Amino acid sequence: MANNRRGARRTGALTRASVRRGSGPRPPRPEEEEAATGRLRFVKSPTTWLLGIVLAVVTVTFQDVLTATVKTILPLDRVPDRLSPQNAVDVVEVKDVKDIGYYLVRDAGGGGGILEEISSGGSWREGRKVVDAGNAEWMITVQGRAAQQVRITDIVPVVEGGTCEKPLGGSLAHFPSQGVMDVIPLELEVDAPRPRLKISGKDGKDAQPFFTGPEAKHITLNQNETEAFIVRATSTTGYCRWRYRVHYEVGGSTAEMTISGPGGKPFELTARLTDASAYRKVYFPAFDCLPSGSRPPNGWYEQTGAEYARDRRSGKVPPCPKS
Repeated sequence: MANNRRGARRTGALTRASVRRGSGPRPPRPEEEEAATGRLRFVKSPTTWLLGIVLAVVTVTFQDVLTATVKTILPLDRVPDRLSPQNAVDVVEVKDVKDIGYYLVRDAGGGGGILEEISSGGSWREGRKVVDAGNAEWMITVQGRAAQQVRITDIVPVVEGGTCEKPLGGSLAHFPSQGVMDVIPLELEVDAPRPRLKISGKDGKDAQPFFTGPEAKHITLNQNETEAFIVRATSTTGYCRWRYRVHYEVGGSTAEMTISGPGGKPFELTARLTDASAYRKVYFPAFDCLPSGSRPPNGWYEQTGAEYARDRRSGKVPPCPKS
């Protein structure tokens, strides 16, 4: 039986369906074009910009209120701080404030013009190896750098080598008191078995530990606040070199730092020799003897250690040496 159906003819032509399925760009629908235009209009609208600014201000204000609330609830030294705890305390100044007492001069062999420098009021200590003898007085000024309060909980002297050495010899210069003495708030027996900073009681008696013990105290530093304290160190048995280890708390963390003397060197102090005759030379003013009419009251004298010890064996103030 003959098949009268016409066969399908294949051509290379593209149909509408194949065009819609192709990779060419599809023209936007009317509703999509209208939505895009609306978004662009919204971004450029002044009202949108104003709303963004208001939201930014509200966000910052909320953060400030939240921070203030946290500070109200927690102590200042418990609030975390962005500054590293290791940098929360800065040493502003370390200053030698001793102006009376004894000084050991290591390089005084033969005098070397020291007597003339002392008599003229010159800077005789500069350029020489001079060490405080018997006692030393240092004023240390620290500053808080953190945004939160810093609490110094302890300051511990750390002796180089763990112990003091035997006292130094050399020459001795004596600047006796002229009747004026500043109050020294903190004391330190640096050659004690366990040296600690102490504070004197009434009339300078019964010194008690400052940072430890039943009446322990601490030092607080707010941001950019400075605090100065004077440490009067004494040594009766040895030559000591030391630094201070400072323990403190900030933002809920604990940290420590080291305080050294000028130039990053350790503090140093030597005990006086029990026998003054062991010194090469001794330099002293008229306040240390009974002056005669031949020398002005502010004159200075020089003796060998043996002569100085001999004149004071009686325990009385001797006459000043003859010129």
